[in-house]
Amino acid sequence: MAFGAVGIDSLIIVTILVAIVAFFYSNLGLGGGQLYVPIMVLFFANLPIKEIVPLSLSFAFVTMLTSTYSHGLKALVDFKLGAYLAAAGLIGAVIGVLFTTNVDDEVVKAGFVALLVIVATKMIYDIYVGKKDATTSPTTHSTRRMLGGMGVSILTGLLIGSFGIGGGVVSVPLIIYLFKFEPRRAIGTSAMMGAILTPVAFVVYALDQSVIGDLTIHYDLILVLAPIVFIFAFIGSRWGLEKLKTKVVKTIFTCGVYLAAAGMIYSLLMS
Repeated sequence: MAFGAVGIDSLIIVTILVAIVAFFYSNLGLGGGQLYVPIMVLFFANLPIKEIVPLSLSFAFVTMLTSTYSHGLKALVDFKLGAYLAAAGLIGAVIGVLFTTNVDDEVVKAGFVALLVIVATKMIYDIYVGKKDATTSPTTHSTRRMLGGMGVSILTGLLIGSFGIGGGVVSVPLIIYLFKFEPRRAIGTSAMMGAILTPVAFVVYALDQSVIGDLTIHYDLILVLAPIVFIFAFIGSRWGLEKLKTKVVKTIFTCGVYLAAAGMIYSLLMS
């Protein structure tokens, strides 16, 4: 039995897994693509990665939109800074889409694995050495710092367009380390950036589909899975802000990223 391009059994498994990811990742300023993509690579095995990435972008958008809303209610989003950084990221998002739609699946997967390992290692290093987090969030920033942040935001957009993630793997550390934000406000601001950049990248994929014709966007799967992601991301973001401490959030994030890397390596070895 099949639903669209995938079997119903695979769809059920993916639904459960993406719901779990949405619940926890809505607390991290991340879209969840670090896990959405490997999950779909494993269980939607007949879909090429350039068709999985738009699916992940739609889920990441929903996750980050709900996270932005929940963090915004507690004044944990710097909307002005987020808008500046997202504007720079638009350039990278377009470049990222062109990259993914014009290179082999194996190249994209290998790049994704490298990204995951680097980010997870950096985060676990910070936890291990007991790096102190900022307790405040500055409201003004030097021109040099803003230009540096916007430059890194181009990389954030590139990763969003290339790999179908929300970009938080770059934007959360960027806002924490460069702009000296306390982690929760950095997470909320990162979520806002992702909520802007992920739909832009999705639209570029849709336009690319109409031009080259060999890319299918599976709207049927989006209509089934995106509402599930929304529900669990909304519940998770509200719950996490009340219950989870920052160190616990970081640990969950790190473990999830290493798990995703392992899944992608398995996929590469089996291809």
